[in-house]
Amino acid sequence: MDVERLLPADALRPRWSSATALVYLGGFVILVATLALLGILGDDHGDWALVGYSVLATALGIALALWLERSGRTVAAGLIVTLAVVFFAFFVSSLLSAIGILDADIGDYQPASLVVEALIVAAAVVALQRFRAPLLVLPIALTLWIAVVDLGSLGSWENGGEVLSILAGLALIVVAVAVDRAEREPYGFWLHLVGGIAFGGGVLGVVDSGLAWAFVGLLSLAYVAAAYYLGRSSYAVLGATGILATTTNFSLDGFSLLGSFLPFGSGEIEEGLDPWQVALAFVAAGLVIGALGFMEDRIAALRRR
Repeated sequence: MDVERLLPADALRPRWSSATALVYLGGFVILVATLALLGILGDDHGDWALVGYSVLATALGIALALWLERSGRTVAAGLIVTLAVVFFAFFVSSLLSAIGILDADIGDYQPASLVVEALIVAAAVVALQRFRAPLLVLPIALTLWIAVVDLGSLGSWENGGEVLSILAGLALIVVAVAVDRAEREPYGFWLHLVGGIAFGGGVLGVVDSGLAWAFVGLLSLAYVAAAYYLGRSSYAVLGATGILATTTNFSLDGFSLLGSFLPFGSGEIEEGLDPWQVALAFVAAGLVIGALGFMEDRIAALRRR
């Protein structure tokens, strides 16, 4: 993969501030509200009307992004054009639905979804070349993850989606490392984050015993080590989440509540320890997480030697 040609060298580096936080929060509200509005309009006026409204939303998003870019609001422009990519995905889906081929399936797999996913990636790559916004890597990474997991429905093999999620996560992490080494670090953030979630989520989807959950705990420590080695704090956050998930499983198995956020299911909640034992277990988990944080200086010293 020619990272240097695919990703512009002069990536935008949003500086996190109150203004940036408000811009991103406003963009999230616009996204949710617009998608809800498109759904309402589609229910009221039919599939072909939804196609037209989706085109309008996409066009307005692109026009606003171009205007913001000309006005020097490059961060906001990158955010809005990312929303335009999402609206474009909505347009493609609604068009295929209106034609009547979106729901055609082979077993449990809908081949038309692959067309939608491919066009989302293509649109995001084109926008990335034009606007140089690292946020555009997010829909690319998410779409690739979902596309790979969807292939699990083609066969009847057990835990197919989870295994494919692990493989997709590994692939995204490898690409993220390559992006970092090509000095395109701003683009690597979302690849590392989605790759780490895909890999860890797949592992969590297949564990079903105490021994397997012990492996999750060790994997969480490996995530923290990766955070220090790669200089990516997202792995530290995911590692801490894994430690809490392991603690939760051995105490009350409540991590299954998060199953709805993954592209595959999870187990049911079971009874666990007494309340005071659960509390004590999380005190220990907090101490472990804090101790891992104190190791940064020592690891940095070792790397300088």
